[in-house]
Amino acid sequence: MVKKRIAALAVMLLFLLAIGCGGREKKAAPEKQPAFPEARYLTAEGSGETEQEARRQALAGLSGVFESRVHAETHAYAYSAVGPDSGEFFEKTVESKVTVVSSVRLKGAKIGRTWQAETGSGTYHALAVIDRMQAGRSWADELDAVQARVTAQVANLEGLQGRFRRMAALNEVFSGLLQNQAIESRLRVLNYPARSALDVDIVAVSAELARLRSQLRFFIGLSGDEHQVAAARIADAFTSHDLLLGDDPGTADAVISGEIDIQPLKLNNPRAKFVRAAATVTVVETGSGATVTTLNESVRKGHADEKEAGSRAVLALADRLADRLIDSFGLGSLPAE
Repeated sequence: MVKKRIAALAVMLLFLLAIGCGGREKKAAPEKQPAFPEARYLTAEGSGETEQEARRQALAGLSGVFESRVHAETHAYAYSAVGPDSGEFFEKTVESKVTVVSSVRLKGAKIGRTWQAETGSGTYHALAVIDRMQAGRSWADELDAVQARVTAQVANLEGLQGRFRRMAALNEVFSGLLQNQAIESRLRVLNYPARSALDVDIVAVSAELARLRSQLRFFIGLSGDEHQVAAARIADAFTSHDLLLGDDPGTADAVISGEIDIQPLKLNNPRAKFVRAAATVTVVETGSGATVTTLNESVRKGHADEKEAGSRAVLALADRLADRLIDSFGLGSLPAE
């Protein structure tokens, strides 16, 4: 009797166990999550005959995602401020600055993965990725710094007298506004919130810049070895940048002065004579008497004839001085990041 009861209980337990197991719902296998989800990463794919080429193309593609949109938005912003009286070179200067600020050196970009096509063609593929949050935080910090700098520059304009210093200061503000726009565009590509805090009218800045450029006069007063050659070379560079020159230092807004010095060098080279041309050049604003720029430059050149070496050195020195002077006025392109 006891054995029959035990057997019945065993059968009942097996029956209940079978019901319990059969009644359980099977859990669906979890979906495989992408390694680089779009919400967190911006990606671009590249391909090439080698893995290295595929990697390079992927990174270039990722950079292009930024540059095309950033350049378009910054270009539109800049040219909305350029009036009909700005002049051809002012437009070229703006275009140069837009190109520089639109170029992107991607911080934190990396290759997420590489693979080879299964078709037997031997083509390699690579996926370049950038973390939206990481890059966004970095550029947001950069944006804060640019906006703080522009705010300080605008405050410095209050009461700033003299056409020369005011033009240089306005050029810095204009360049800063373009940088601000470019960084905001990069953040928009990342879908990262941009914190725009500037309330500066770029149209007004551009209009005053154009007016000042049409009025500003420079006087070049160099002395020393072959100073006339150097002065003519610098004058040509200024003219090509639509900068106006005057014949009288008393009526100029700024006077550029300095002495050219050519010294022979003994380098024990029997086939050439070497010389060094050097100059210290200052730019003084005539209205205030303030020295606004001081440059020290030197160039070494060699030639079979020492006089020819000196002439070449002076021309190269003058070109370098002209470039640095124009940059100091805020009329050159912005430095790369």
